[in-house]
Amino acid sequence: MTPDELTLFTDRLVNLNQASVIVPMMVVWWRRRHFSPAVKLLSWYVYLSAFCSLGINFLYPAVFATNYGFLIGFNVGKTLLFGAVYYQVLHSAGARRTVQMALLGTVVCVAAMFAHSALLGVSGGRIMQCLVLAGFAMLYMEQTLNSPPKKHIMQDPFWLLGLGQLLYSAGTVTAFSLDYLSKTVYDQNWKYPVVALFGMGFNYFLTLTFLRAKHRDASTTAPVPAEQATLATS
Repeated sequence: MTPDELTLFTDRLVNLNQASVIVPMMVVWWRRRHFSPAVKLLSWYVYLSAFCSLGINFLYPAVFATNYGFLIGFNVGKTLLFGAVYYQVLHSAGARRTVQMALLGTVVCVAAMFAHSALLGVSGGRIMQCLVLAGFAMLYMEQTLNSPPKKHIMQDPFWLLGLGQLLYSAGTVTAFSLDYLSKTVYDQNWKYPVVALFGMGFNYFLTLTFLRAKHRDASTTAPVPAEQATLATS
């Protein structure tokens, strides 16, 4: 594949990845009345993704000199939105405090990096998104594994969301890490198709999340303390 062919292939794959958010968006419109409060909050992600994609493709470079603002806004916005969702579904007070501290740390770190260099802020936002959201996903998975066993864990919407995020985070970090092994700009361009493929994979799991969400997911209901249960039945 020549450099020109790679550029064309990359552009088409990135555009396909950005357009793939339409699929979970249609599911949101179709099934919104079945969503629990946490899933309704999560559904705002499809609009965040669509808005930032439109900004990157149409407002840059026609209106803005760079697309850095949209890239940082997407990564930080996704982190904050998903953090708010996980804050609702995590039962442990310690886990919720971890979410709060991680979100605060994300904003402070990205702002500090952006103040030093806009390009550094873009890279920092992407890294923080992958790191922090992977951590949130593992917190939820640990909570699920420590709860009474479920017959169909793949029906849990937040387990599916976490699985998709872990795959996306691993793929994105790996793809951008390959820059250190590249010798030419041609080598470096391969990371974008890889990230686009993992992005479409994430949108696939996001679609499953919305398809399998119920009005009152068992995972969103905090367990009743033993002493309260005793009083309720006495």
